[in-house]
Amino acid sequence: MFGAVAAAGAAGGLSGCGSDAGTGTIERPSGRTITVGLISPAVGAYRKIGDDISKGFKLYLEDHANLLGTHFVKLVTQDEGGSAENAANAVKKLLEESPIALAGIASPTSLTAAANAVEAAKVPLVTTAAASPTLTNKLFVWRVSQVEGEAGRALGAYAIGEGTAAFVLRDQSPTAQIEASEFGRALGDAGGRIVGESIGTGGYAGRLQQAANSVANTIFASYTGADAIALMQAFRGSGIERKLLAPGSLTETADLSKLGRLPERVYTAMYYAPDLDNEMNRRFVSNYHKKHGVPPSSYAMAANDCAAVLDRALRLTGEDLTPAALNRAFSLLGQMESPRGIWAFNINRTPQQKWFLRRLRLDGQVAANMLDADLLVLS
Repeated sequence: MFGAVAAAGAAGGLSGCGSDAGTGTIERPSGRTITVGLISPAVGAYRKIGDDISKGFKLYLEDHANLLGTHFVKLVTQDEGGSAENAANAVKKLLEESPIALAGIASPTSLTAAANAVEAAKVPLVTTAAASPTLTNKLFVWRVSQVEGEAGRALGAYAIGEGTAAFVLRDQSPTAQIEASEFGRALGDAGGRIVGESIGTGGYAGRLQQAANSVANTIFASYTGADAIALMQAFRGSGIERKLLAPGSLTETADLSKLGRLPERVYTAMYYAPDLDNEMNRRFVSNYHKKHGVPPSSYAMAANDCAAVLDRALRLTGEDLTPAALNRAFSLLGQMESPRGIWAFNINRTPQQKWFLRRLRLDGQVAANMLDADLLVLS
């Protein structure tokens, strides 16, 4: 699918002068320049997410002649680093540039630290990866991706269709704990139960054997990066015929080329799949594949949507190009048309959106998270 889309070219992309987001109407640039700060990690556990964020955001600017609204963009970037302290320092440096908005951030822990800084400065931050559910009182923090725990909730509701019992494998990170907790809660609400849990990293063959020896109908796993690869390799060799269910981060934070032969029955929940059948997604996948040679991740799509949100909101501010005016405009956006489908900000400045079940499989010679089924609409 991706090869065919890429071969079709990027004819649907926007180029030249500014184009009214969603209409394709050519506009004359205002001649004014706005500063936008982009924060993403170049090293550490979130490096791959950071790379996808940067690629997705910059692609939108390239496709729109470096314009947001009708204004030229001075994009200033900072490395998020590998800690909350580094992220807070990155935000501080960007705020010295007098930006109209900030975007990005890969780590939920870093986001919590950055949120305090932007709230004090009253400069909006549009974040493009998982966010803590505790940030709903931050008036200047907007999310275009997800809240931690939503993937687990969607999978818990799905798992009951496979049987009432599940086994949980996870690392010790706060994110994995939240996802597993929400999975168990949703499964319990549907009449199911968790029959076992193994917490930690390494020794995945033994952990999977515990799951195989249980009465579980499904296995829920929350790991990222190299640990996700190790788990999936062990699952491939385990002979287990039950489904492995996981948040999308299992496959989207890992270098899937290191897997070798793909394991069967790996399913992930996410708010995006690159083979969704809509015109905006076909255009986005085509442009992204043409630029980078691979299908886009959910994080790249969310970063692209982040730029689209800024684009649309800046059209509502008129001549008032201030952070405060832009922050007010976000609440007036209504429904957003996107490669993921239609979504909108809820009262907590988080997407109300459909979640999808994707199956890990080959698309030609490329490992991809292909759409398997619709899950829930979460808000």
